[in-house]
Amino acid sequence: MNFLLKIKFLYLLLFILLISCSSGDKSKNSISVFAAASVTNVMTEIAGEFKNETGIRIQLNFASSGILARQIESGAGFDYYVSASKEWMDYLDSMQLVNRNSISSIAGNRMVAIVPIENKELFIDSVSIVNFPDLFKGRISIGDPAHVPAGKYAQQIMSSNSWEVKLAKRILPAKNVRDALFMVEMGEVEMGMVYSSDAQKSKKVRTVYEFAVADCDPILYYGAGKIKSDENLKAFLTFLEGDKAKLIWKRNGFKIN
Repeated sequence: MNFLLKIKFLYLLLFILLISCSSGDKSKNSISVFAAASVTNVMTEIAGEFKNETGIRIQLNFASSGILARQIESGAGFDYYVSASKEWMDYLDSMQLVNRNSISSIAGNRMVAIVPIENKELFIDSVSIVNFPDLFKGRISIGDPAHVPAGKYAQQIMSSNSWEVKLAKRILPAKNVRDALFMVEMGEVEMGMVYSSDAQKSKKVRTVYEFAVADCDPILYYGAGKIKSDENLKAFLTFLEGDKAKLIWKRNGFKIN
């Protein structure tokens, strides 16, 4: 009987060891990417291509750049961070939470004005844009400027064109730029300010104007790895620099230098 108990005990230890090894291999064969909500389509596509090419799985976490930065500040484990704002990247860098040498500009974007697809009447050109607040009567959806870069850019556009007073009480802030887009898609608001890349992917909105580059700070996406790199992260950084990844960015409406 003692012999049988020993055999069962050994089998149990072997089973636990196999499970442990399996879990370890799984964690070693994946990386965690925290990315701005506006790059959801891009990073999802990149994750698929990267796994097909390397076998390494990417765990994606999407939210506004500010919320992600706060999560990292609070100790959330990550391997790579994609921010739609240099401000939030600099914030994490100042606390030595990202590898400064890995910080790079990876893509650009533009801000556009959008309306629900059902609105076939509104057209805006370089002359009529001067009276932008008077071209629609309802609310306008933008990302919350407090932590959403797209909202900050929208606020800068309003300020540089002296529209903030007329639009102040008509703004519907959203927790991220995708939610701002969603508000327009659902017809909850008459107008929205979002990234060109997001508007391009939606079949429920129509772009009525692309704002001038000079109306706001340069819209650039920055990426950075964690402080201590590893082989999986190095492989991912190499993939991001390749033509395949750049083509995915371009196909999704982003600007690549």
